[in-house]
Amino acid sequence: DLTEFIKYFWDSISSDNLQWNWHIDYLCENLSKVAGQVAEGRQKEYDLIVNIPPGTTKSITMSVMFPVWCWTNWPWMRFIASSYSGALALEQAELSRELVRSDKFKMLYPEIRVKRDKDTKSNFKIEIKKKGRVAPYIGGNRYSTSVGGTLTGFHGHILIVDDPLDPNRAVSETELDSANRWIDQTLSTRKIDKGVTPTILIMQRL
Repeated sequence: DLTEFIKYFWDSISSDNLQWNWHIDYLCENLSKVAGQVAEGRQKEYDLIVNIPPGTTKSITMSVMFPVWCWTNWPWMRFIASSYSGALALEQAELSRELVRSDKFKMLYPEIRVKRDKDTKSNFKIEIKKKGRVAPYIGGNRYSTSVGGTLTGFHGHILIVDDPLDPNRAVSETELDSANRWIDQTLSTRKIDKGVTPTILIMQRL
């Protein structure tokens, strides 16, 4: 369960106290529904847009914890994650990677680990080591970039856009047009299955 996953592993990536609220349950319910649809290869009903104020645990829930939770259920899933800032996208990716490497995670999911020769913040893969198998098999990955960045050669089962606009520049028509163009013309072409792959967009209402 994604809600229990977040509660259990929170202290593996954050030193702040977890302030739980009903909206996190609601986010987890919707994220779980979207992931289950992808796992079963069902046609998506919608893309998921979340408008929520800053400081409400949105990034840790949706950009950090959610992909790792998916791997514990469907280790083959591939993610493309983006933000208006490349540094912010990489920071969130690093937290996801730290979670997989944490002692707590290894204790519960010893078969899941970061692939040693594909281990960068911008693009890391996971591998699965099952009992009885001589060699691990390759699982999914997380590729992180900035809005406007290159995506050539990468495709995802789920696309995550966390804050596509810098709040300080949201009044700029140029910035808005640039973000919309990248989402419409670049990101939209990076779906593994256009009928199945959802885009999840998270942002305060600007």
